[in-house]
Amino acid sequence: MLTRRSDKTPLFEKVLTILNLASDGEYRVLDFGCGTGDFLGLLSQRVNDKSELIGLDAMERSIEQARSRNSGITFVCERFTNKLSFPNDWFDTIVTIDALECIKDRSALIDEFHRTLKPGGKMLAAHWDCDTQTYDTDRKDIARKAMIAYSDWKQPWMDKCDGQMGQKLWGLFEGSGKFKGKPDAFSLLETTYDEGRYGFELLQDLVSLVDKGLLNKEEYALLCQELREKAASGRYFYSMTSFIYYGEKA
Repeated sequence: MLTRRSDKTPLFEKVLTILNLASDGEYRVLDFGCGTGDFLGLLSQRVNDKSELIGLDAMERSIEQARSRNSGITFVCERFTNKLSFPNDWFDTIVTIDALECIKDRSALIDEFHRTLKPGGKMLAAHWDCDTQTYDTDRKDIARKAMIAYSDWKQPWMDKCDGQMGQKLWGLFEGSGKFKGKPDAFSLLETTYDEGRYGFELLQDLVSLVDKGLLNKEEYALLCQELREKAASGRYFYSMTSFIYYGEKA
């Protein structure tokens, strides 16, 4: 949900570990909501080069970047309505990372994941859960207010918003009756307040909420000041959890 680019490599490594795809295996994999293609770029280094990797995203700019950064991977710019443009029983594995909160009809998407997966195909969904975000701060009330405002913030490029999407993955997939799997989680822990880090970029994103009057300007300034001071004294801490669903087509 962050509007600025932050490094997801540790999360991607966790996902790759769960998938445990054989380096000599040939797979047909879909990354739904692929963004700039970073996950598929990593995956391409772990599987046979005859594998067919496909990334799909609604953002044309992201797809252009993905194509420029990754050769040998197919990227498609397409916004999901109620159908995926792939045949039945097509993919060995489908992965979606931090995309589901933007989808209006998630039940239709689950149906399409099920339809396009081969019998016994693998499904992995991971999503940051904004309600799990936390800073080590003495201004707890301000931080809580800021996290709630951010979690509920529907940005212009989003069809839908749900800051609790991570914790809903289990019910969404397992409850559909179309998949059988298990939950997992990845906790991001940061002790460095630098550009490109999630905690740092989140604070910059909150400026937009201040501008919209959804967050008090003075309180925001106090929170930023405290976190900078904690970073300078080696006491800074930020955490957020990505919940993961990994299952098989039922």
